[in-house]
Amino acid sequence: MDRVWRMIGSVGLAVALVALLAAPARAEIKVGQVDIVMLVDNYERTKDAEADAKVEEANMKAAAEPKIKKIEEIRLQRDGFNKDSEEWRRLDDKAFEAEIELRTWLAVEQAKMVRKRRDTLLDIYRDIQKVVSRVAKEKGLDLVFAKAFLTPGQIDVEQVRNLADLKQHIVATALLFPGNVTDVTDEVLKILNDAYKASKKPAEGAPPKTPAEGAPKG
Repeated sequence: MDRVWRMIGSVGLAVALVALLAAPARAEIKVGQVDIVMLVDNYERTKDAEADAKVEEANMKAAAEPKIKKIEEIRLQRDGFNKDSEEWRRLDDKAFEAEIELRTWLAVEQAKMVRKRRDTLLDIYRDIQKVVSRVAKEKGLDLVFAKAFLTPGQIDVEQVRNLADLKQHIVATALLFPGNVTDVTDEVLKILNDAYKASKKPAEGAPPKTPAEGAPKG
């Protein structure tokens, strides 16, 4: 996951820098920042998605239990026969097939959950992008960076192998001084959560939603 955020952030930084260089000269470029990690972690939709994921995992385990019990019963029945007998071999094959079916089922169910979590995370990121864009326009910000890119890098000398490695760390430093930056994280988070909570409320006069209908998306 960290790698995905670094890739997204790197592309965003490159695009932002190109836009900055291509922009007409003006007296002052207004820069903003948001703490992406803080937004994702504290967005109510993220919390609901995590709660849903735990329920799905529990349901999957519950559904797997009778399948596992069936395999154990077949093995127990198999062990009542001599290992050289035809009946032992038949039951051993049956247990093996049941185990393969269980593993296949688990793999499919886990893949579904991973895909759902991936899609939800991408939706959450799009939500953040939309609100950041709105807030930036309202505040007249020219650029909004992820906070990590506007934090001067710190070099851990304990991790430096030699002078050449130290030089590489210094040369690779992207930012030395961030200057005057407007942090809009709290404002963006409030808008995200207010909109999400409002979307979960039933329309006035409408009958209450059932738990399934009212379940949060993702």
